[in-house]
Amino acid sequence: MKKLVCLAILFAILLTCFTSCSGYNKTMRKYLENAENYHTYEVFLEDVYYIDPSTNEKKRDITDQDFLDNDIFLEISFFNSIEELRPFLGGTPNEDTPPEEYKFRFRVTKSNSNILASNGFYTDVSIGEKINVKVSDLIYMDSEFFYIAKLECGGKEYLNFEEGLKNIADMVNKDKSLF
Repeated sequence: MKKLVCLAILFAILLTCFTSCSGYNKTMRKYLENAENYHTYEVFLEDVYYIDPSTNEKKRDITDQDFLDNDIFLEISFFNSIEELRPFLGGTPNEDTPPEEYKFRFRVTKSNSNILASNGFYTDVSIGEKINVKVSDLIYMDSEFFYIAKLECGGKEYLNFEEGLKNIADMVNKDKSLF
């Protein structure tokens, strides 16, 4: 009987540990909610898409309602200096590779994507254009948390920082992990 009780307790602990691995822990939430952890970069827009949750495919049709029902990814490249890459690589960039050869995937939360859409970003801005983004550079537990909190292009602000950061903070607080 004692073995059965111990086994049940062990199973409950393991189940709790496995289910608590999803969501944003306190360290991630604290980092992503802090305005000082976002930095501004001028980058090239290389691609815009969302990942279809049922097929895991990249989808690019901005007229599809599913586009606005998901987080959006902006694939970007840098062009100013190799030093700008360092926070997004988690290490030292190869000095022999030009900065524009590195491609990064920055995330736009669903709520921020809807703001971008209502402000005309997806129809006004083309692939290959320079955009200014204010983005987090958190790499945690081998995962990247590169969230865009501000976006401008051609002198027009499509997403302001205060609202963008608030939406990111709301998102991470709605999806808290147990630990």
